[in-house]
Amino acid sequence: MQHNFSMETVKARFPKAKEPRYVFETLIRMLPEETVTFTQNGISIKALDPTKTVFLDVEFYAGAFEDYVVLEKATRIGIINTALKDIIKRFRPTDVLELAVDAERNKLALCSRKKKKNRELYGYYRCFRIPTINLDEEEIPELREEYRAQATISSTAFADLLKWVGEVSDWVQIEIAPNSVRLAGAGDVKKIEIDLDVDSEQVLSTVADEPTAS
Repeated sequence: MQHNFSMETVKARFPKAKEPRYVFETLIRMLPEETVTFTQNGISIKALDPTKTVFLDVEFYAGAFEDYVVLEKATRIGIINTALKDIIKRFRPTDVLELAVDAERNKLALCSRKKKKNRELYGYYRCFRIPTINLDEEEIPELREEYRAQATISSTAFADLLKWVGEVSDWVQIEIAPNSVRLAGAGDVKKIEIDLDVDSEQVLSTVADEPTAS
């Protein structure tokens, strides 16, 4: 993909738009704006929601991209989500999505094309540009939580699980055991429990000495 940018300080190409689209749609619902940091290690977004009750910590590691270039040690840009809202939904989940930062013009480009099974790009080339801004760095307290259990689950599967529980309940309890993960909820009439075994395709790993729920 080619741009007419005079100075690209960052270029990041996602093999599929599905994951970044989901992340940005979530951020748009929760934040008016955010600072995105590009380093040699990848892309990170850390922010508190306006109520100061939810800490958002997002990372895309450099190895996950088809192409990733950062010319400077670190590049930070501010994004206003009202500018991003109508653009991000235009990308199909299977599109190749590329982000490029023009430091001289204070612009962020979001560009996409389709990809064939043989990885060849085809179809028309779409590119949208939005202005970037300088945001005051919000002081985010260092988290020193010690977690008694951890689980790594496919993001697609987790989104589906939350949707199913949400059809019955307005709350969800997650229980992590050494060999399984359970999501549960209840409404006025129904209750739902979903058990995932550690050997299933959805659960990538679990770490727990004993069942722990929250």
